Amino acid sequence: MKKIIHFTLIGLVTCFLFSCEKKILIEPQLISSADTLVFNGARVMELIISTKPASICEYKIISSPDWLNISPKSGIIDNNLKTLQITSDFSTYLPGIYEGKIDIMSTSGNKTIYVKGIVNEQLSYYIPDSLIFSVCSSKEQISIKNEGNIPLNYSITTSNNFISTSNLSGNVLVGEQSDIAFLVNRNNMLTDTYSSQIYLNINNKLDTINVSIENFIEHKKILSTNIIDAEYSRVKDILVYVASTPSSINIYNASSEIISSINLNYKPTCVSISSDGNTAVVGHDGFITYVDLSSKKIIKSFTISCYAADIVLSNNKWAYIFPKGGDWNSFRCVNVDLSYYNEVLHIGDPITAQTKAKLHPSGKYIYGTTNTMVPSDIEKYDIQKGRGTYLYDCEYHGDYPINGNLWFSEDGSRVFTKGKTVLKVSEIQEQDMVYNGSISLGSTGEIMWLEHSSARNNLYIIATENNSYSSPRQSFIYVFDANNLDYKFKYTLEKYLMLNNNGEMELYDAEPLFVFINSDGNKLMVLTQAKNYKLTNKWAVQKIIVE
Repeated sequence: MKKIIHFTLIGLVTCFLFSCEKKILIEPQLISSADTLVFNGARVMELIISTKPASICEYKIISSPDWLNISPKSGIIDNNLKTLQITSDFSTYLPGIYEGKIDIMSTSGNKTIYVKGIVNEQLSYYIPDSLIFSVCSSKEQISIKNEGNIPLNYSITTSNNFISTSNLSGNVLVGEQSDIAFLVNRNNMLTDTYSSQIYLNINNKLDTINVSIENFIEHKKILSTNIIDAEYSRVKDILVYVASTPSSINIYNASSEIISSINLNYKPTCVSISSDGNTAVVGHDGFITYVDLSSKKIIKSFTISCYAADIVLSNNKWAYIFPKGGDWNSFRCVNVDLSYYNEVLHIGDPITAQTKAKLHPSGKYIYGTTNTMVPSDIEKYDIQKGRGTYLYDCEYHGDYPINGNLWFSEDGSRVFTKGKTVLKVSEIQEQDMVYNGSISLGSTGEIMWLEHSSARNNLYIIATENNSYSSPRQSFIYVFDANNLDYKFKYTLEKYLMLNNNGEMELYDAEPLFVFINSDGNKLMVLTQAKNYKLTNKWAVQKIIVE
């Protein structure tokens, strides 16, 4: 009985020993998908790491070449494969072969991956697409930036002599840049935009930079005063304007461009010149001044009983003053040829304040447009006996827009109004101020000034941008056919090159106030100001040659 038990115990021990041998654990090792990686230039490669047998462990990249970027550089392997993304960057390396290794440390052991980088020549650089010279710029520069892995050698030529540089050739090292200055040659340039090209030969590769040059040549006559009112004598070819800074009447000789000034004792409000161009009369607040334009002297001054909003000097040496104030008033009539005060009021129906008046080319009549009543109307006054007489007004009374100003054709057969309405003119009342068409300005606003040339059969018009009361004038002179009133073309006015509020040179649009044309119809004179009220010396005379 004991013997049997003994063998049983021996068998149990033996079985236990064999069972323990099968459960002995094997230590996991760090393994990788490759032992060597080769990078041919800039590449992205993957390296898979794991453990054998599969287990949980931590890893960390402890060293690698600086031309490699590895992500993620540390982490946990959790019984799975771990993918590392390896990116090569040789942007600052010269061509050649570079070797190194990646050392990985983990809780399951270490691993070394050998790496090799092969760098070929890479030509890469940055240059701008274009170069712009503003009207104020005489010097601009471009930059050549070497973004490759080899030095750059460059040479420069240009398509014309508009621009030049002293750096016709040079080199740029890897990772550096070269700044090259160009000068503009504005000789013989007009007011226009010019083009040129810069040709770059970089390591025998041709490249082009387009160049734009904005050029501005001052042609207008800059004035030292402002402009209150102006008229032009075709007989004398002189432009006469009055200014308040300082108070003066100024005579601009259109041929010589010489300006003569006569100081005034009072601030001017309006001006009118005689048909022969020898004399002028200036309106003030409570005064008028009679001036000899030939001798450039004041003949005499008269007191008047109103503020002169507008004034007309007729062929009979009478001045007609249209008052600024009063709902219903009279225009004043003054014989300026007399040496004593002789103001009289006009005869007939009263007029409204701020009436705009023009002398008819016949010299017999004055036509005026109302400005303080709605709708605006047009009236006729007889001045053949010196003292003015109210005759009658237009029969339409709002059927066609008048809007407060008027201009005659050279022969006096038609009158053009600010509201773009055209009327026939006659000495016979039934045929006077009869509708004769409308000037179409499209989407633009009202007519601010109009000049007729029979030599060219054209109308030259200054127009506002829209119909609002404060709308600025457009920077053009519009040209219309005088017969059929069809639009023909427009002249763009020269801009102003002036200092802005930041002390920098800037171009400003011109806003026209008056336009006149000589008797031959080949020369326009436009009085303009810069479209910025803060600028000084912003007034000018612009001449346009009519082809």
